[in-house]
Parts: sequence; structure tokens; C-alpha cells
Amino acid sequence: MDAGSRANGGVNCGGHHGEVKSQHFGNGAADGAQAQDGGKPRAKTGSRRKTTNVDTAEADDSAKRRCMIDVDLTMQVPKRKSKCDGSLPACTTCSVYGTECTYDPNSDHRRKGVYKHDISDSKTRNSTLQTLIQALLNSSDEDVPALVREIRTCESLDAVAEKLASNGHGVDLDEEDDEGSVHENGTAPGRTFETQLYGKMGDLRLDEGSVRYIGGTSHLIHLAQDDSNESIDEYPQQEDPITSWTNVTSDPELVVHLLNMYFTWHYTYFTTMSKTLFYRDFLLGKPPPTAKRRTYYCSPLLVNAVLALGCHFTSHSGARLNPDDSATAGDHFFKEAKRLIMENDEHERSRLTTVQALGLMSVREAGCGREAKGWVYSGMGFRMSLDMGLNLDSGRLTKNKGVNGDEAEEDVRRITFWGSFLFDKCWSNYLGRLPQIPTSIITVPKVDVFPDEDSAQWSPYSDSGFTQAHSQPARTRTVALQLTKLCEISNDLMQYFYNPVREASKGKATELRKLSDIHTRLEAWRRELPKELEPKEGGLASVLVMHMFFQLLFIHLFRPFLKYTQQTSPLPQNVSPRKLCTQAAGMISKLMRLYKRSHGLRQICNITVYIVHSACTIHLLNLPEKNARRDIVHGVKHLEEIAEGWLCARRTLGILSVLARKWNVELPEEAAAVLARTDAKFGSYVREVKRTATIA
Repeated sequence: MDAGSRANGGVNCGGHHGEVKSQHFGNGAADGAQAQDGGKPRAKTGSRRKTTNVDTAEADDSAKRRCMIDVDLTMQVPKRKSKCDGSLPACTTCSVYGTECTYDPNSDHRRKGVYKHDISDSKTRNSTLQTLIQALLNSSDEDVPALVREIRTCESLDAVAEKLASNGHGVDLDEEDDEGSVHENGTAPGRTFETQLYGKMGDLRLDEGSVRYIGGTSHLIHLAQDDSNESIDEYPQQEDPITSWTNVTSDPELVVHLLNMYFTWHYTYFTTMSKTLFYRDFLLGKPPPTAKRRTYYCSPLLVNAVLALGCHFTSHSGARLNPDDSATAGDHFFKEAKRLIMENDEHERSRLTTVQALGLMSVREAGCGREAKGWVYSGMGFRMSLDMGLNLDSGRLTKNKGVNGDEAEEDVRRITFWGSFLFDKCWSNYLGRLPQIPTSIITVPKVDVFPDEDSAQWSPYSDSGFTQAHSQPARTRTVALQLTKLCEISNDLMQYFYNPVREASKGKATELRKLSDIHTRLEAWRRELPKELEPKEGGLASVLVMHMFFQLLFIHLFRPFLKYTQQTSPLPQNVSPRKLCTQAAGMISKLMRLYKRSHGLRQICNITVYIVHSACTIHLLNLPEKNARRDIVHGVKHLEEIAEGWLCARRTLGILSVLARKWNVELPEEAAAVLARTDAKFGSYVREVKRTATIA
């Protein structure tokens, strides 16, 4: 910068700021800029400093000192930086000051991030193009046309390159550098040991016929895996395929009846397998001991677990271990399933059918009031599903077709995992425990909705057979997909509001923010729900139960805020947790009445027992209000009907009876009569509840 420039008073003493302000700003503007910069000293950018007419020696000395300071400072200031208006051959500012007009991008460190971003984008584009070119060069002649079509029709080349890289077709730039150094040294081309070591982030492996996931930190990932190209026998259909899967009965009509019960009432909510593929293998019969079949979707363990569940929806004498005792429904098939686990070491080998069977066995034990055993079965199934890597997108993990299988196997892996995910969230709510399958470890896509399966007819089924009164499309996958979304919300709800670790660290503001977030997600789920899944009379049984689960989450969301008074509550004054819990409980009662009018209560999923129990607890709190009196009467009557098929309903009635006495609640006469009747009928369960309450 020349002396003329300094004389004009445009010096920026804080030269590191990198830009001179225009001279027409007044002192106020300069002071404001200094304030915005956190108080850092900045030069004034107004007009020349005005001097007084006082002609004293002290004033002259002061002026000299200021001049010397200015000179010392400007010696360290770099060349003037100013905005360029693009005029040629020199911009207006440089023409005025008579300075050389140059552009140096490296002198302004404030803009480095922009250039870094541009460089990063350039590297990304180069990496994408390099991956696509390498894929074209390395692919076989048969695969090249398909790859070219995919490149031409894709929406994003980056997505195609990422897919190719995950399948091993692309070449990473770092790997190329490694290989280049090898070529220069004259050695054989190939990936170095270091590249192989850091490149393995996990893979699916075949181990004794079972698929297992091995992560990148495990040395087992470098082991040679089983040969997946073993011969597969095509065995003929067995003489009696229907009864070949179980040793409990030789009556094919009973087996078919129980299967119909299961697939009509339980499978449509707890969808954890492919019905089509299950029946495909089931109708072939149990394979001979010597037959080799790598991929199958039916097993004796799974069939017996399914039949044990089907027994709870029928009054057929063959569905009970003791024909005269409804409490023994399904016990004989369940006993056979346990025998198969131990004798065949099913718990030691991870298989899709075993994961499915363990999940069904856990739900059945919960329905029988044996939660401790059911929890163990569910845990075994969850660990086995993670061992198989069902929570991961297998299409991006391995290109080994022996592991990946066909599209059907990939779909079964997904539906099995998301079925386990639903089991986990039901157990989490039921026992008040944190989920065992966190969403943070999941990369597998959600289930696909197949039009042919969703359009298949669903008809109510009872001991009298199928009825066409409410026949309609099953929409099994659509319901499963919506339940998965609800389970993701339930996961976050339980992790925050019912996590004992976070209890001490939660603040009211944080609680309110999290409540608002989950409440918004629940409302969005309801708003975006397809119209065909709205609750209505004669609707799908699975849809009605799904809406009960939705209302249950509202109760669990606002119930922690019942502990606050109106003065201490973090919620706005117009938001009442008790009122919101009451509304949700009332909706559950309404949905139960809708279910009863549509399908009766002899055939219903056992998860509804827990949901009705939660609603009845809110009704007890609101007695003697009119709606609460009506809903508690309906609630205990509904549970009495369900108790014929599910033992957990008998115990729930006993718990409600004990709670009414413990809280000194005056029950309506009809409700008191039902509880007195069930206390006498199911005395053993009531005594168990009373004994537990006394200990507590």
C-alpha cells in the first residue's frame, strides 16, 4: 500500500481481518463492526480525523506520536484487499488508489472452506467416475450391457457407484495407490495385507449350513467358509405330508384347523414369516433324514410352535393336553417343540425357522402368564437373529450368492427380523424394560409390500369354518409396515421415559422437548395412515389391534407426567396428562367393543390382554365418573371372555380385583359381580396375585 493510501485514512490496523471497509461509513458503523467482532480493535473507516485549532507544543507532540504509530502499524499491514467490481484492465478501487490489481485466493483464509468444499466435490466426482470405469473394465461381457443400462437410466451416478463398490466391482482410490506402489516396485499386482486388514468391515459366512455375521474386528472373518454349492436333493412329496411334521397327532384335519386359526388371528398381527413359502415346504412334508436342503422355510420346530399357538383360538378337544381343561390348550405341541430344541440342539444353530419359532414360543408363554420363560425364549431368538446378521442389509455385506440366496430368501430375512423387532417392543412395553434390539444397529430395509399377498382374501375363521361376512383383502404386509413404524416410536419412548439410567439426569425442559417430539411422531403416523387401515366395524382384526397398540403408546407417553401437580408440571397449563391418558384408555375400550361386534373375543391376540389391562387401570383412577364406570364394566367383561383362551387374562382379572380393594375404589355392581365370579372360577390365579401383593 502506498503513502497516498495511508494519508486518506483508509488503514485497517487489524490487517488480519483481510478487508478494508468503504470510507463513506461513519464512526458509528465502524464501532458497530467492532462490537460484532467480539470487541476486537478495528480502524475507524470514516473521513479524515478533524483537528482543533489549539496550537500548543503538547498537541504537536501528540500528533507526531500518532503519526509514528501509524507508520509502524502500516509497515506490517499487507497489501490492500478490497472487493473487485470486475472492471478491466483494473477494477475501480485499484484505479483510484493507483495500485496493481491482482487476485490471490490463498491470501483470504476466511474462504478456505469454500475451496475445500469444491475440492471435496471434485474428488467425489472423480471417485464416482473411477468406480464406474473400473466396473465396466472388470465386468464380464455378459454383465456389461446391464451395467450400461443401469448407468443410463439411473437418477444418481453416486448411488450406482456406491452399489458397485459395496459389491466389490469398484476400486477404491486408496487401494489404487497401494497397488500402484506395488507395480512400481516390480512385484505382482494385488491388494496388500494392510488393505485387506482395514477393508473388512463385516461379512456373512456359512458355518455348518447356518448363516452367521462376523464383524471386522473378529479374526474369524479370515477363515475359509463352507462350500455352498453342495447338491440339493429333490425329494418327492411324502405320503402324509401334513402330519409328518409333528409326533403329537396323526389327525390331518386337526393340524389344518390349527394352522387356519394361527394364520387368521395371530400371523396377521405378528407377521414373522412368509406364509407362501412356509406352505410351499410344509405341503412337501418333512424331508427324509438323508435329504440335503440348504434353504427351507419350514421345520418341525416351527410347525409345533405354530400349532401350539393355534390351540388358543379353538375349543376343539384335540387342542388341549387335557381335553377337559382349557388351561392346557397347546401344552402338548409346546412340549414337543421344547423336546426338538434340546434333542436336535436347535438352540446351537442359527436358522430362520428357529428364530421364528423362538419368537412365537415367547409370545405363547406370555399369553399363558409365564413371562420369565417367555423372556428367555425371546432373548434366544433376538441373539440368534443378530448372529445371522438379520439386522443388516445383507445385499451390501456380501456378493456370495450361497449366503445371499435368491430374492425370496432376502425377503424372508427381512420379515423375520422385523417380526422379531415387533416381539421385542411388545416385551419391552409388557415388562417395562428397555428394548433389546436398539434401532441404532439396524441397516436392513423395511419389508416390501407385495400386491398379490396383500390382495389375498382374509376371512374370519372359527370352529364352524370360514365366514364371508367380513371378507376383505388381508393387507398383511401393509399392516406389518405400519406396525414397524409404531415400534420405532415405541423404542424411543421407552429409551427416554422409562430408562432408569437417565432418570436422575432428566430436566423438565428436556422432558417437555422429548415428549413434544414423540407426540408429533405419533400424530404424524396417524395422519399418514392409509385410509383402508382406519378402524371400522367389520375391519381387519389386525388393524383394530394395531390401533389399540397406538393408543397404548399415548398412555405410556403421558403417564410419567401424572406424578406432577399443576404447579410443578413442565407441561403447558392447558395440557392435562390425566385427560390425555383417559382419552386413550377410552379409545381402547371403544376399539374392543368394535372388535367384539365384528369378530367376537374367542379369537383375539393375547397382546390385547395387556392393552386392556393398561386401559382398565386408568378407568379405576377415574371412577366414579360416568364414562369410567361404563368402560370398566366393559373391560372386565371382555377379559372374562378372553380368559377362555388366554390364561394371562385370568390373572389380569385377579390383579384388577386386588387393585380395586387396595385403592379403596367402589366398583360398579356389574364389574364387581364379574370380578367375584372370576375370583371363584379362577381361584388359583387370584391367590397367586394376592400372595404377590402381600409380599410387595
